[in-house]
Amino acid sequence: MAEAMAAAGLEPGRSPSPVRLPNAAVLFQHRAGRLRSLASGHRLSSWLAFMAQLSDAQHELAMLPTAVSPEAGWLSDLEQLRHRLRGTLPAAAENALEDLPWGDGEALNALAARLLTGEAKREDIGGAPFIVAALQVAWTRHAGGLEAAAVSASAVAGHCPVCGSAPVAGVIHTGSQIGGLRYLHCGLCHTAWHHVRSACVSCGEGNRIELRLIEAGEEAGNGSNDPARAETCESCNGYLKLFLMEKAPGLDPVADDLASFALDILVGDEGFHRIGGNPFLAQGE
Repeated sequence: MAEAMAAAGLEPGRSPSPVRLPNAAVLFQHRAGRLRSLASGHRLSSWLAFMAQLSDAQHELAMLPTAVSPEAGWLSDLEQLRHRLRGTLPAAAENALEDLPWGDGEALNALAARLLTGEAKREDIGGAPFIVAALQVAWTRHAGGLEAAAVSASAVAGHCPVCGSAPVAGVIHTGSQIGGLRYLHCGLCHTAWHHVRSACVSCGEGNRIELRLIEAGEEAGNGSNDPARAETCESCNGYLKLFLMEKAPGLDPVADDLASFALDILVGDEGFHRIGGNPFLAQGE
């Protein structure tokens, strides 16, 4: 189990911990491999392959040291990302990258703010993956440099205790130390924090929660062997993605979320709204 946690970019620790900080040195590299594995035979294979390429570039950037805050340093990461990706992308992605307002830090910061607050404009969507990728690198480096014991998750159970973002998903772990525990995972800085399974992340209700999954043949074609579930709450009509580590020991919450978009459609059609979300799935006006 310790090996699986380390491969996913989280420090395992000796006992269940309220907060688990990311290991930027391996997280993006692991994600790239997971994305390529998920892309095989998937209806969104081209998109997942592009995201894997983006993760490769993130891995290179994450290895570079920085002494500045993520708010101040992410623009430098964006420039480095452009340098590494230019000339290697599909035409549409290449155009979207070059169409970003390069040289205008104020405009780039405003664009980033819209993406992180769910207020993206239609014209923001094309360049969104590159903005998000740079922000992730900056914030993951920052989170990985903190001391877990100094980060408290008690006051902000439904939001990341490091950057304040809503969770991209929850993961149900296996193993003797944290087996059966649910950790919520931040899609921005990749911090994970414990949240009891008996309560809705949004409203705290515990009596009207159900799990939904994609029926066999719908998406991955393996029914109950698919690690993705949607935890729906009848009280607030919210839902949270859950991934079962026992079904896919090498899963990555962000990558597996992208690959299980059909599940979002399924529960969305039933009238549920998502709690949190994946920053790579920005929605325009």
